Parts: sequence; structure tokens; C-alpha cells
Amino acid sequence: MNIKIADRLVELRKKNGLSQEQLADKLGLSRQAVSKWERAEASPDTDNLICLAKLYGVSLDELLDTDQSIEEIAQDTRIHEEEKRKDSVNIDDTGIHLKSADGDEVHIKNDGSKFFSRGKDDDDDEKHYSHTTKVILAVASGLTVFATLIAYILLGVYLKEPNGWAYTWMLFMLIPVVPSLIEAIASKKFTKFCYPVLVAAVYCFVGMWFNLWHPFWFLFLTIPVYYIIFNPIDEAIHANDKKDEDTETTK
Repeated sequence: MNIKIADRLVELRKKNGLSQEQLADKLGLSRQAVSKWERAEASPDTDNLICLAKLYGVSLDELLDTDQSIEEIAQDTRIHEEEKRKDSVNIDDTGIHLKSADGDEVHIKNDGSKFFSRGKDDDDDEKHYSHTTKVILAVASGLTVFATLIAYILLGVYLKEPNGWAYTWMLFMLIPVVPSLIEAIASKKFTKFCYPVLVAAVYCFVGMWFNLWHPFWFLFLTIPVYYIIFNPIDEAIHANDKKDEDTETTK
């Protein structure tokens, strides 16, 4: 974004007595998004520009007006693109913001709280999930907890001791399994699935209900085998993703 427009956004926000967090709340965005606008690292989309103009009581022309020539704007853009590829430190009214060339960010707020995020190569795919996927994960987690609790209570009441309360507690071990299965499907990574937890739950079940602690202990030997097999598969599946990112970067 043009640096003068970014400066104007800062000026208008402060003129209207808003902090970055307050403005972000009004727009339904994160504070980091607003901060990037005001550091000229990103540009508001059309809808956000319209919202900003209405919020500040100015026209879009006034909001975007600049006396710079096309050549100057293009030069500013090139400079900022080059700066984005370098380590940077920015200090504003919200705190200190550090960004490395590989995209890692550390934000230290004035109240002393810290926020850390990784760049493209971060193995944590959660931030890349769509809104729908995040909702599905949240709903699945909630329903799994609720269903597990109801099942435990019903089995505890209707099954005779010691098969009720004493044995069905292993159901709670399955709480992370269902969401992790959805997460594995969403991220296309087998290793996101909580396989060790599933193995432990199955072992407890066959051991307590059928007294087959031996030889079912061999189930735990499948855990390292699982990761030996699926780690390379995950790497192979996402190797093309890495190449696509590198290609986009060089364009």
C-alpha cells in the first residue's frame, strides 16, 4: 500500500479516538490486519475501504487521495516489497512488532503480553483452515465431549458393576480422536490424527473388558510404525504445496 495512504489511515483512526484493537473490532478483523494496513504492508479490500470511509465520515476519494505520481507509487511498492523480505522491527502505540525474513512474527503489546506466529513453513496448519473447517472442528469437539459424557453416564447407570462406572471411563480417552480425524482430513496429514490415544483407548478396552492385557500390548508397537509409514507420506503429499509456494514467491 502507498505509505501516504497508510499514514492517512493512522491519522484518521487517531482523530476518531480509536485504537487499532477498537477499529479491528468494529470491522470484524484482527488487530494485526489493521496494523499491517498502517505499516503499508497490506491494503484493505474494497469492502473494508467503504467501511473505513463511512466510519471516518469521508469519501473514498478523500481516503485514497494522493499527490504521488504512478511512478512514485510503484517505487514505494517496490521498496516495501523489498523491506518485507528483510528482518524488521516496528514500534507503534500498541507495542513492539518484530518480523523475520522467513515470515516469523513476534508482537509484544504494551501490557507485556506476547503473540508469536510463524511464516509459511510453519507446520501448524490451523491458521490456514477455512472458516467452515474451523467451525466443523469446533462443533465436532463439542459434540464429542457431550456424547462421551452422556454415554459414560448411561453406561454407568445401566451396566452392572464393575462393567459400568469402573470400566467405561476409557471413553473419555476418545475425546481428542474425532476432532483429530477431521483435522487430519482437512490438513491432508495423517500424522495429525491422534493415533497413540486411539491405541491406548483400545488397549484399555480389551484389557478391562476381556482381560487381554497380554498379548494386546503389541498394539503399542504399531505407534512408531504408524509414524514411520505416514511421516514420509505426509511429506510427499505436501511437497508440491511447498513447490507451489516457492513458485508464487518468484513470480
